[in-house]
Amino acid sequence: MELADLTSLLDAALGGPEGDPETGGTGYTLSNGVAAVVLPGEARLKTNTLFIPQDNGVRVEAFVCRAVEENHADVYRMLLQHNRKAFGVHYTLDNNSDIYLAGQFTDALTADDVQRILGQVLELADGDFNRILERGFESSIRREWEWRLKRGESTRNLEAFQKLRPAEDAAREDAASSDSPASSPSAATPGPGAPAPPTS
Repeated sequence: MELADLTSLLDAALGGPEGDPETGGTGYTLSNGVAAVVLPGEARLKTNTLFIPQDNGVRVEAFVCRAVEENHADVYRMLLQHNRKAFGVHYTLDNNSDIYLAGQFTDALTADDVQRILGQVLELADGDFNRILERGFESSIRREWEWRLKRGESTRNLEAFQKLRPAEDAAREDAASSDSPASSPSAATPGPGAPAPPTS
């Protein structure tokens, strides 16, 4: 597929490089013969999806996560299971074991196909991101929880990983929240040692 054909295809699918102003849809950028579509998400702030023209087609790639540190079999099992139901793209690893979504498509690709592919990339990359982190970086997340709680730092961006929060801290917080004003006159004002609320 020639770059000109690819840009025409993306124009039809996305409404042009700036996207569709009526729907607020995303657009694309061109660099070194490759088109990049940035997909906004929730678990991941954004997912960069590359459309790479090749002979008789186009390759789609999206970086999902760097190489996991642990529980490799568990992470890869989950990704392979999700490959079975995915449309057009599949999970794969690069030479550094970083996790990507990738797919190969022919020149017969349509604008509707592009929209469906992008939807699938977003569903997988954004939907699986926290699950990958929870399994593949469990020890690091536990240490981060402990470090932030000890220093009284905000834990806002760890809220998705409550199950990895130190058990003793969670137990203290549950006990504190279960005290009613009737049984504890000072319940409305945390006492010494009470968990500090997030500051931001």
